[in-house]
Amino acid sequence: MGVLGLIVFGVIVILAILYMYFMSKLNKLDSKVRNRAGDVDTLIWDRNHIYTQITKYLQEKDITLDEELTKPLSLSIGMPVSLQMATCTELFRRWKKIQPILEEHPEFKEDPEFAKLLERFNSIRTDLITSGSSYNIAATEFNAYIDRGFPGILAGRKGKAARTHFNYELAEVSANENSRS
Repeated sequence: MGVLGLIVFGVIVILAILYMYFMSKLNKLDSKVRNRAGDVDTLIWDRNHIYTQITKYLQEKDITLDEELTKPLSLSIGMPVSLQMATCTELFRRWKKIQPILEEHPEFKEDPEFAKLLERFNSIRTDLITSGSSYNIAATEFNAYIDRGFPGILAGRKGKAARTHFNYELAEVSANENSRS
């Protein structure tokens, strides 16, 4: 093998190493984003489950709730961020309609089991905001990485696109606007 053959071989080895490095980092960042999105999904499922328990408790206490407040939400595993935000919006909108009932019946809060449900429902909201922020940090890091030249080409070839950000506060604002209409 001559000098030219060694140079070509060296270039191929360097390109292969660079490809593996960039793909490894791309996959690592993609995995991080998907894991954080999964955390958000889990919290949405948990919050929805507790909301359902709250509405069942109220119905057991002979509180009549509109069908829209008790109709099951359509949830799926691996929801896109837009669907996660829509689900949070709907849960928050429903919760705003339940709150006046709770204010009319403070005796419900004296029930320790129901008080635990309320506490857990509200603590999940805080967890959801925290997880949403972690997801957004991971999504920003991923998006910044694929905005660069070669990683962007690799991402495109692997079908990995920029990630949308999760904004829980926008979901609440949207729910407030919907409840006024």
